[in-house]
Amino acid sequence: MGRLAIRRVIYNGEKYSFESPYLNDGLIIMEGINGHGKSTFMNLIYYALGGRVQAFNKKDNDVDNKHNEIYKDKNNYVELLIEICGEEYELTRYIGDSLIFVVGKDEKVIETCVSRNQSDDNTIVFSDWILEKLKVEVFDLVQGTKSFKLNFTDLMRLIYHDQSTEVSRVYKEADNSNFLSDSLEIRKAIFEVLLGKTYNDYYYILGQYKLKLKEFEKAQAIMDSYDEFLGEILDYDLANVIHIKSMIEENQEMIERVQIEREIAIDQKSNVDEVWQIIDQQKSILIERQNSEEEWIQSKQLTLQSIDKIVYLIDEAEKELEEIEKIRLVNKKLKLFTPNTCPYCLRKVEREKGKCICGNDIAEEQYEKFFYTDEEYLDILKVKKKAILSLNSLLDRKNERMHVIIAHIEKSRQEVEKIKKYIGELTRDIASNYNSAYIRQLDERERELNGKIVELQQAEELAIKREKLVSEVTQLRNQVEGLKIKVESYLNAAKEDMLNKKEDFDKIYLDLMKRADEHCFSAYLGEDYMPHINSGSYRERSAAVPKRLMYFLTLMIESLKNEVNFPRFLMIDTPNKEGIDRENLIKNIALLKETDIYTKEGSISYQIILTTGIDTYPEEFKDFVFYTLDGDKYLLQENG
Repeated sequence: MGRLAIRRVIYNGEKYSFESPYLNDGLIIMEGINGHGKSTFMNLIYYALGGRVQAFNKKDNDVDNKHNEIYKDKNNYVELLIEICGEEYELTRYIGDSLIFVVGKDEKVIETCVSRNQSDDNTIVFSDWILEKLKVEVFDLVQGTKSFKLNFTDLMRLIYHDQSTEVSRVYKEADNSNFLSDSLEIRKAIFEVLLGKTYNDYYYILGQYKLKLKEFEKAQAIMDSYDEFLGEILDYDLANVIHIKSMIEENQEMIERVQIEREIAIDQKSNVDEVWQIIDQQKSILIERQNSEEEWIQSKQLTLQSIDKIVYLIDEAEKELEEIEKIRLVNKKLKLFTPNTCPYCLRKVEREKGKCICGNDIAEEQYEKFFYTDEEYLDILKVKKKAILSLNSLLDRKNERMHVIIAHIEKSRQEVEKIKKYIGELTRDIASNYNSAYIRQLDERERELNGKIVELQQAEELAIKREKLVSEVTQLRNQVEGLKIKVESYLNAAKEDMLNKKEDFDKIYLDLMKRADEHCFSAYLGEDYMPHINSGSYRERSAAVPKRLMYFLTLMIESLKNEVNFPRFLMIDTPNKEGIDRENLIKNIALLKETDIYTKEGSISYQIILTTGIDTYPEEFKDFVFYTLDGDKYLLQENG
């Protein structure tokens, strides 16, 4: 657990300036008349800690909402002397700039940036720097497709009790307020990180899990797309890398054997009997290839007939579907067809039960089947549409089959022409007494094998990439499963810890609320960690002041009692809102000193900076006042 304290606040500009005295531990008070600069003092601290203060924003032309002395001043900056875990640091932030310069005891200047989007390798994020010093793990929060880091200013929403936020909302308004920044998940995370002993570890692991899950899902999608790509460019199932390498080696060995055979054939004269024997063998192969070609041609004719028949059935089914839809529409609007309607003139007929319109006997159930309700028509249409879908699916398969058949026919024709050419060359070799045809066949065989090796090498590249993707997906899947187990483990421990903290929080909060509000008899935290007073019954608006103030005070007390991330630091800006009377406000402020009960006789330090009206505090708090703003004494004084 880290501890934060503000020791000095300085503002400097060309026209105005301010310097506070050294700020001690415990409760310290700035009192003043409204409009003299109490909220400005708090905003200067918050701004120097990386917060967004709209009244200081020089890039916004909404002048009506500006702090003119600061907005119109030039070369102005805030300088803050802070103490973190006993170490002092000087922070400097120029008004309108996103950079915060940090100087430690070694006097080395560290350049930090408020905006995460503007940081780079040389400029770290200020929030990351201060959270690291406070020993709070920086982690990612993932919501849907968006991921972002929980910043120090997010935690300040339960550390800075500002004046502008509606008290019933409890949490300070987010700097960039939107549905995401003020979501229930974010607010719960802020509370749990500040108060939970292990929730920071849980959220860190949860962020890692969600990011890794997104990475895994992306890799899985890439692998699926790659498999789909392979299915489009290959007409065979791609083997694994080991098998492909083995096939490449086999083809290379076959090339070596072909080369040896060719060398032997070149040195030998042709044997007429052997040549005639080869010719006979090739003629037999030729007949087989021609028969195979004829079979494929017949398959093509049969497939074409099937395709024509399916196309006809689809056409007829679509026409029938269209007719049924028309009949249903007309019948629905005009109610033309009923069991008691003449099919010729459409007039109503008084029909005897068990008799047809023509007078013949007929079973009533059989008679009624020709007349359908709208629901029955819809069922018929569904059946027809399903049949059309099935026919279209069958047509697609037949077209795919046709492509295969055409490819086989073309391959058979090429082989037939190749065999015929080879037989012709062998016939000429009989007269020349030379093995030229056989040698040419060996040359062709070598070319085929080389071509096959090229194809296999290309297939090997595809297979290597596929196996790399599979390996990556498998590794990510294992990492996701491991992180999921860790998330569940941390969550169970964090829930148990938070349950104990919540019970203790409720006890302290109820005690404080009863003392702060005489009409309070029930006060506890809901599942969303928001305070519930008197079981949610209606209260006057002024009752919201102690509700929020005691909530912040309870957080401070919990940090003094337990090892938590809350930095034992509170900023409370003028809590006299919503019409609370002065007497009750003073009674509420008096409770701030309850923190001293939990400091273990002064061995644990804390700091509460309070701004309030003149003498709007208990008389015994007079010694805690470090600055008074009244009369002509404003916070920002013109430079002499």
